[in-house]
Amino acid sequence: MNDLAFRLYILFTASWFLHLPDRFPALGLIRFDLLLVVIIGVLAALLPNRTIPDDPSSKTSRLFLVLVLYSVITVPFVEWPGSVLKHGLERFVKAGVFFYFTTRIIDTARQFKAFLDFFVLCQLFRVLEPLYLHYTEGYWGSGASMLGGEEFMERLSGSPHDVVNPNGLAFIILTVIAFVFFRGRTSRLYRVCSLGLIPLLGYELFLTGSRSGFLGLLVIAIGIVIYSRHRFSLSVLGLIIFFVLFSWLSSDQLDRFTSIYSSESKNYGTTQARIEGVFEDLKVALRRPLFGHGLGTSKEANANFGATYLVAHNLIAEVAQELGFLGLAIYLAFLWSIVQNFRRTKDTLDQSSQGPGYPRDMLLAMHVWLYMNVLFSLASYGLSSYEWYLFGGFSVVMRRIFTGLDAATEGDAETVSVVSQAG
Repeated sequence: MNDLAFRLYILFTASWFLHLPDRFPALGLIRFDLLLVVIIGVLAALLPNRTIPDDPSSKTSRLFLVLVLYSVITVPFVEWPGSVLKHGLERFVKAGVFFYFTTRIIDTARQFKAFLDFFVLCQLFRVLEPLYLHYTEGYWGSGASMLGGEEFMERLSGSPHDVVNPNGLAFIILTVIAFVFFRGRTSRLYRVCSLGLIPLLGYELFLTGSRSGFLGLLVIAIGIVIYSRHRFSLSVLGLIIFFVLFSWLSSDQLDRFTSIYSSESKNYGTTQARIEGVFEDLKVALRRPLFGHGLGTSKEANANFGATYLVAHNLIAEVAQELGFLGLAIYLAFLWSIVQNFRRTKDTLDQSSQGPGYPRDMLLAMHVWLYMNVLFSLASYGLSSYEWYLFGGFSVVMRRIFTGLDAATEGDAETVSVVSQAG
């Protein structure tokens, strides 16, 4: 049963990230993603419980359950319960199942490796498709206004089948860069791929015009250097790639990134608007401080009581608007437990006699992804997005599998060793 659940989880992952129902309308008609969620959910519920009561990572599962129950129980007390039932709950469930499915289904090192590799391949497809369309058809997908709307700059976004804005595409690009680099430390194939992919993806990142992506790239680069065994050579190579990529950018694209710190740039107005928008979003959240306006209603709340018809571009403001400040406290506790899981797992592996290998390198990739995710959360929404839920699932599963806490996987110790050494 576990094998069937795992295969269907892989299929759901492909359908979710590659937007198969949009590419194949017949799948959309039968609500393919939701159908898979129901089937996998039933199978996952029938699997044996993998939670270890004494393991601190079990706190993450409890907090996730509290967050889900809170989101459902408070529906009658929010501003727009109809919007929650019609749209909000479905999107939240589809994102939240990544935590539940990951922690319930993935229970061996081989499954973890297979799933993580497949996840990265899906993200790689998502970033290469719009880049291919850009060079073959002149595709951009989005843009940004400058000088108060007097000028316009084109920005690369996700493909027509992948409705993701430039900032979202930048996040996906950085995700691929982080995992491909650290995966390359344990796999020759990934090492060869990273040599060609990372400069290409760096250039695509600049085409998105994402200031958050630019700062996230710096976070990724610093993390790679810190955790690398060849810090000096990587630093020199990184600087060379950085200056070469910058030399290819247009004046408007350069202006986009200088607006991070320069008030003289044409894009500085949007930078200021983004900062001021966070405070406006928090003012909207204060209208319903206890239970919020409801799941998926951030855009609706800002349209009615704020200044823009946009989802709050700050994770804290978004959660406060939709779940209230009590829900925000639960959500932040959930995020902090994820951070603690990775810290404890790293401490355990550092104290073990196991040498460098797959678990350590993937844990380092998770750390770098964590830092980048925190940065993006300051400038993007994500309550009903998959990132933190999948990330939380990884934190629980890695601690359970690669630190020997799960007695049920003690017989899989040989598998862990093989994966660690062979990559």
